[in-house]
Amino acid sequence: MPKACRAFAREAPRRRHDGGMTAAVLSRESRAIGLIGFAHFLSHFYMLCLPPLFLHVRDDLGVTFVELGVVLTVYNAATAVLQTPMGVLVDRVGARCVLIGGLFLNAAAIALVGFTTSYWQLLALFLLAGAGNSVFHPADYVILTASVDGGRQGKAYSIHAFGGTIGFAAAPATMAALAAWFDWRDALTIAGLAGILLSFAFVFSGETLKEDAKTKSRERTPWRSVANREVFLFFLFFAFTAASSIGVTAFAAVFLPALYGVSVEASNFALSILLIGTAVGTLFGGPLADRTKRHDLVLLVAFLAYSVLVFAVGTAAIPAILIAAVFAASGLFRGLVNPARDIMVREAAPPGALGTAFAVVSTGFSIGQGLSPLLYGVLLDGGRFSAVLYLSGAFTLLAAGLVLFSRDRRM
Repeated sequence: MPKACRAFAREAPRRRHDGGMTAAVLSRESRAIGLIGFAHFLSHFYMLCLPPLFLHVRDDLGVTFVELGVVLTVYNAATAVLQTPMGVLVDRVGARCVLIGGLFLNAAAIALVGFTTSYWQLLALFLLAGAGNSVFHPADYVILTASVDGGRQGKAYSIHAFGGTIGFAAAPATMAALAAWFDWRDALTIAGLAGILLSFAFVFSGETLKEDAKTKSRERTPWRSVANREVFLFFLFFAFTAASSIGVTAFAAVFLPALYGVSVEASNFALSILLIGTAVGTLFGGPLADRTKRHDLVLLVAFLAYSVLVFAVGTAAIPAILIAAVFAASGLFRGLVNPARDIMVREAAPPGALGTAFAVVSTGFSIGQGLSPLLYGVLLDGGRFSAVLYLSGAFTLLAAGLVLFSRDRRM
């Protein structure tokens, strides 16, 4: 047998073995990404599962819209307060068990809302649901980082973010349909049962979900290790980006009719287009994040383009027929940022403190989303509709400025 043929014969079994191993690894990674992506979908879905039912709940329990707003405030406050402690817990005891417990608590509390007979029961259950919701960001990112090869983590992060965005987009129509087919109580119980079933799927997921316990820091606590300049900058970055996004997504049905004379229905359609554009942009952002090390440049270009489009809408000079197209482009640029942002946070996290780092920066998101509506409300009450968009764009530029501020490390 020729020498080259003998060499090929020796290598062939190894190649078949390596190919099989690669296929097995990719299959396991796909299952892990799918499970975590669906969990993130439900996390965001549960955040918006109650507002579509407000009218039903108000009539049934005899409460006001202010009281229903307090329910959402309690939910988000519980998430914000507990998110960092959950990140520390993830880094100390492991992400998988924390995620399973949080998912089950979140889903079970939502399911039990279907059996409430008073406002205080509703409030208490959403407080528990918010506590369960606090585990997702720290646990999700730790599991994805350990379960997926470094060269494919941009795609993994993009699918994770895509799941959350689709969860937001799916909640209003899904909950309204379930309430129409059954009633508002059954709608919440059905939504909660989906999460309970997923928590059991996590329990029996075997070796699909990985945890890199070897990188745990033994010298410092996770909390102390993330108390550094880079993590603080990302905390502010998340706060500013959340403040920017909520200005458009929460108030589009108010400022678009005032500026362009379109209907509320048309405004909500444009907002749906923006959310879909964000989801699509996130999927494109994953491969881009895997192919470049200039994540800071991706953030800068995308945020500058997004802010220009938001400022343009604020001028009220765009033909109304083009608003949906402008919103779609805005969503694409906004979505491109997400995977690059997540990789930058991963790189900034000290060894053994990835969960804590993502928890801290995600708390910035909760704070920005919770406080900025007060500013937007003042502008709207004063009839300054364009200023809402200008403020949203300004928050985006502030976030971009933070990327420039950290350019000594990134560029």
